[in-house]
Amino acid sequence: MSQEIDIEKELAELLSESLSAPFLFIGSGFSRRYLDLPDWKGLLSHFSTSMPFDSYLGTADNDFPKAALALAQDFSKEWWSLNKDRTDIYQSANWAPAVETPLKYEIAQYLSQVDIQSKIHNNDELKELLNEKVVIDGIITTNWDKLLENLFPTLKVYIGQSDLFFKHPQSIGEIFKIHGCISKFPSLILSKNDYENFNKKNAYLAAKLLSIFLENPVIFIGYSITDKNITDLLELIADMMESSEQLERLGKNLIFLTRPSNDKEAIESVLMTVGERKLYFTHIRTNDFSKVYKALQYSERKIPVHLLRIFKEQIYNIVKTTEEADRRIAVKDFDEATADNSEIEFVVGVGVAQNESNGSRGLSGIGSIDICKDIVFDDLPFQDIDVLKESLPQLSKQNRTYLPVQKYFKADPSFLSELDNYPALKSLCLNDLTYYEDKINSYVKRKFDTSWVLEDIKDRADSDCSINKKLDFLALWLINNQDVNNCMRLKAEFLQPEFDNLKEFADPSTFRRLICILDQIENKELIS
Repeated sequence: MSQEIDIEKELAELLSESLSAPFLFIGSGFSRRYLDLPDWKGLLSHFSTSMPFDSYLGTADNDFPKAALALAQDFSKEWWSLNKDRTDIYQSANWAPAVETPLKYEIAQYLSQVDIQSKIHNNDELKELLNEKVVIDGIITTNWDKLLENLFPTLKVYIGQSDLFFKHPQSIGEIFKIHGCISKFPSLILSKNDYENFNKKNAYLAAKLLSIFLENPVIFIGYSITDKNITDLLELIADMMESSEQLERLGKNLIFLTRPSNDKEAIESVLMTVGERKLYFTHIRTNDFSKVYKALQYSERKIPVHLLRIFKEQIYNIVKTTEEADRRIAVKDFDEATADNSEIEFVVGVGVAQNESNGSRGLSGIGSIDICKDIVFDDLPFQDIDVLKESLPQLSKQNRTYLPVQKYFKADPSFLSELDNYPALKSLCLNDLTYYEDKINSYVKRKFDTSWVLEDIKDRADSDCSINKKLDFLALWLINNQDVNNCMRLKAEFLQPEFDNLKEFADPSTFRRLICILDQIENKELIS
């Protein structure tokens, strides 16, 4: 009997491995699902009044953009004959002198008539996506309608490629409508002409989105895995990868959500060919998308995403306008600043003041990287029992996969009896060496030699062994040589001298996984 798959829990665990919240990449299937909108063929058929749209498709050899251009040319003649007196439309600032503009205008009018709010309030899946606990960094979409703006009204909207190139988006708290929007109907990417112009700039778009794809999980909803818009974009991004390691990191962040063909749910790693590259991505198949939306609710964010965008945008503007920087920046102690009568646009703390100690920062200021550093250096200025009871319950909600916790239970094993009150922390406690080993890439496992000693791995040249592969080799070595003395050697000879470099340049999940394994071996058998 096959084990039932828990889509919600497995996806939440996968997302927790990233230090950044996910981006949603939304396609037309999303609007068909929730607004009952027609597909592209159905939409264009609605405006194909002089002849069936299939006729245009046949002439265009099933090339939709080419067929759309032919339809737009015929539609334009009909529209102008009926609307030659509508100067309020074609002399408006939003009008563009192009043969496709009349069709785009009518498409925008048609899509604007949809009662989005009633569709939202009557849909149980969308209620989960609307939950205030949902944490995302932003949205990319090829959709034209305004469903996403209604679902996420606090996110700032950028329309078309030009907005992305020239309006300095911050890549957080934003919606990128890369194929245009009905609010600016000439921006719609519809015809062969539109796509040719769009594709000329596609490499720039890919470069603009590169950091998102490398730093954030990206969940594709409403697309076929073979959608040409997506595969073309991924090919451009993959071509920017300079190493197999970067390509692996890209694939790790790609998550496709589709409906199963046989009602059988699955979440699995799938190989995709993108141009001349091959990469593995995560494929989720389910008919119940609410499971995915619930998985977005596991992380916690103390500052709303739209405020994070405002802070980032303001800092960008201050840095950009150097001539006003002296007037707009004041370096003060916080108490002094708040007591001052001067006008302050907003207050932001960057880093920690040089004389600020961890002690005055408090237990609530401890982050996951501080915990990892403490495993390596044993340097937190707090008692382990206080970290266990005051810091870990909150941190475990934000870091559900790679947070070392065993060291702190040693201070008070009786706290294990209270774990039912802290389900996220309990889940971390139950992670064993097999759990972590299973998450190491199978290719790396095949390359690992069990006869290696520590020096064989840590002293390998970077040209021969990338930093992330070296960390995984060290993890496998430690699992195969479970001894407290080996943990101490690994810390003294590699992790301590290299910690800052690893924190900055290594893949965070790979780095923290090694520290979790080290913590397990140093403090094993605490959890039965």
